[in-house]
Amino acid sequence: MSGFKDGYEPTQADLDNHANQLNPNNDLYQGDDDGDDDEQKRSQADLDNHANQLNQNNEAYHSSRR
Repeated sequence: MSGFKDGYEPTQADLDNHANQLNPNNDLYQGDDDGDDDEQKRSQADLDNHANQLNQNNEAYHSSRR
């Protein structure tokens, strides 16, 4: 899954443009337009829970996949 239409072979310029849009240090960066930082809205408990669900050594990982 490359982000391009099926059957389309991107050029190096296409790949560079795509990478630039994902790079916050580049002028072409296209991040959130709303100005809100979603990460700052999450509580520490929410972040911990999310991390636990991604950690195979944590009980929450297994319970989140039932």
